[in-house]
Amino acid sequence: MRIGIDIDGVVSDSYPAWLEELNRHYGKNIKVIDDYAMHLVFDVPWDDMNNFFIANVERLFMMAEPVCGAKEGIETLLREGHELVYITARTPEEKDVTVRWLTLHGIPHEHVLFTGFKSKVDLVKQWGIEAFIEDYQVNAKMIAESGVPVFLLNTTYNQVDLSTGITRCQSWNEILEEIQRL
Repeated sequence: MRIGIDIDGVVSDSYPAWLEELNRHYGKNIKVIDDYAMHLVFDVPWDDMNNFFIANVERLFMMAEPVCGAKEGIETLLREGHELVYITARTPEEKDVTVRWLTLHGIPHEHVLFTGFKSKVDLVKQWGIEAFIEDYQVNAKMIAESGVPVFLLNTTYNQVDLSTGITRCQSWNEILEEIQRL
């Protein structure tokens, strides 16, 4: 099976590292990111936060650790014969730092595609993705509506009722179990 995998929040445990850096930058003490739109959590304009990320992209992307179980889960999927395609909202300009991070952590990566904050659905269709692992409920909903089952890795910022075609998973082990059921 050809499986699509998001990176931030699914493979890279980006949000805890980003929370720490954003608290430092904005002089806040926010404990939990409960909205994917982090600029709303920090009560700053989107452009301001986007400029912070652009100016600090190397450090912000490289400081994250892998999500617990992600590396092992990816290796298991590959051993089982699945083809994996990473589809991330990161921009094409962030390719080098993204690939360096995957390599640094020993995470296999043959295909890494960048949407630049656009919908992932076109790439899901173009690449013939048969299942998708995601953390952002909006992306999950759009992908599921295109007919592809989605496994949503549970986070503090995706606590909403799920649409048909989306299965909430608490861990990478649960994602592997659900993929086995397909």
